[in-house]
Amino acid sequence: MSQPINADEDTVSPSEAQPTVSADDPLGGFNHLKTPLRMLVGLLVSPLLFLAALLSFLAVLTDFAFFRLRNLRDGHPEPKGLWEF
Repeated sequence: MSQPINADEDTVSPSEAQPTVSADDPLGGFNHLKTPLRMLVGLLVSPLLFLAALLSFLAVLTDFAFFRLRNLRDGHPEPKGLWEF
């Protein structure tokens, strides 16, 4: 079953609509700032996350290049599993 379409007298115009502020919400008047603040936090945190990922990658690459390739160069006879492919 479909629901009936609202009549014109059931709708509220935007000028008559009043925003509801709950007494439980201490930041009720600051809800319009939530989106810009989230964007600002995202813009500040995302470069830090990228830098942490890049440093982690460089640490693994350095470990591979220094320790694993040195053992290969010295002629280490047995394979070390994941690091030797």
